[in-house]
Amino acid sequence: MDRDLVRLIYSGLVKYDENGEIVPDLATGYTIDENKKIYTFELKENIYWHDNEPITTDDILFTIKSIKNLEYKSPLKNSFNGVEINKINDKIIQFTLEEPFSPFLSILTVGIIPKHLWYSIPAFGASLAELNIKPIGSGPYMFKTLIRDSNGNVKQYSLESFSKYYNNVYIDELNFKFYPDFETGVKALENKNIEGLIYLPKEYKNIKNKKIDLKNLNFPQYTGIFFNPNNNALLKEINFRKILNLSINKKRILNEAINKDGKIIHSPVLPGLLGYNKELKNEEFNFKKSEEILEELGYILTEEENFRIKKETKDEEEQKILSVKITTIDQIENVKTINIIKENWESLGIKTELEIIDKKEIKKVIEERNYQIFLYGEVININYGLYPFWHSSQNQYPGLNLNLLSNKDIDTYLEDERKSNTKTEKEKLINKFQEKLLELHFAIFLYNPTYIYPISKKINGLKDSQFINLPADRFNNINSWYIKTKRTKK
Repeated sequence: MDRDLVRLIYSGLVKYDENGEIVPDLATGYTIDENKKIYTFELKENIYWHDNEPITTDDILFTIKSIKNLEYKSPLKNSFNGVEINKINDKIIQFTLEEPFSPFLSILTVGIIPKHLWYSIPAFGASLAELNIKPIGSGPYMFKTLIRDSNGNVKQYSLESFSKYYNNVYIDELNFKFYPDFETGVKALENKNIEGLIYLPKEYKNIKNKKIDLKNLNFPQYTGIFFNPNNNALLKEINFRKILNLSINKKRILNEAINKDGKIIHSPVLPGLLGYNKELKNEEFNFKKSEEILEELGYILTEEENFRIKKETKDEEEQKILSVKITTIDQIENVKTINIIKENWESLGIKTELEIIDKKEIKKVIEERNYQIFLYGEVININYGLYPFWHSSQNQYPGLNLNLLSNKDIDTYLEDERKSNTKTEKEKLINKFQEKLLELHFAIFLYNPTYIYPISKKINGLKDSQFINLPADRFNNINSWYIKTKRTKK
């Protein structure tokens, strides 16, 4: 089921609010013991499923046990490994961890399913159950109707507000329409067939519908450059990586490649994330300094060539031109970006080969780490933090660390941050991680793109700059949304 629908139909023990903070959802609150291993939750009074059955801790227990059941093949199974769950009574439930794990609360945002409807459905047939298409949840909205096309694909899905939801809901009905691509969706927006779209690509920013407001949301995504020294030994040198960083004109990339729809960044810790520090940054674009460092490293321009070679190399066969290859996906902003980078680096005398790959090939390239330098956009899941992207244990597939460089200090900071349960200590460790990352020039961080969410001007309640970890998070405060009305004289 689409994540947007899941967010609206189901509730978890806790949820994210509009600021990206974890707050109680089905629970009135929770306690964590002093060893940071035992989490105790008490359910709210008068909470119900959409079929009006009461919610109890039996439903929580059933949901987590289903996730842990191998037959369900849940992607969340590993998140609950080593977690013991204990029902205290119908209103209180307890989780016991083998070791402290600070992101555990974020895992409990998972939607709870009703035991009284799911218990009779065998695990092997769960994916085919009608409850997947016509779900019963406990969120602010409940399933109403759906429309399929001639091939059986869902083309429209309607929800209505749930009268017994524990909070106020002001918009009575939501209708979702599904389109094959953004071009078709944008046309529907321009023709006033819909009043919002999950996301508006930058190339469609000048939309022809004056009744649509473009909200700029904070989304933890960034585009950066990652190094694989196994495929080019030059990338093992800190000073060479520093040259590559210093010689990139980020302002030009921001202006020309993404039309100013974003922010220049210097770290993977973005605005709105724990540990963000705007003072932490590397030196800005400095072409002259890049030339000086290249000279110090012994790379000179020859009279015959526009590219540099090693000064002391006398053997003609060993006089290899200083060169790198940069790989990226065939997307408009990526292609524009690497062409600017190629121009920057080649003006220094570094021959730069471009490799633009089809979207269908990206999985294989990442799995095999088949690149020298990789320009790619990453989305940080705040549930798991920085560890999956930067710890050396994650630099081979299926790990998410695209940078094959490793450092013991960085690993230690990330390990300690995972174990820490105080915000102050976490921020301290994240700052140390960033300082070391920048000192070693492990990667080049380019920009944090703006997430443009088009929505009808008549709908109020969604704030500009609201933080979202996933596109579905734009609905985090859906119970505060309302439609503008006008007073009329009778």
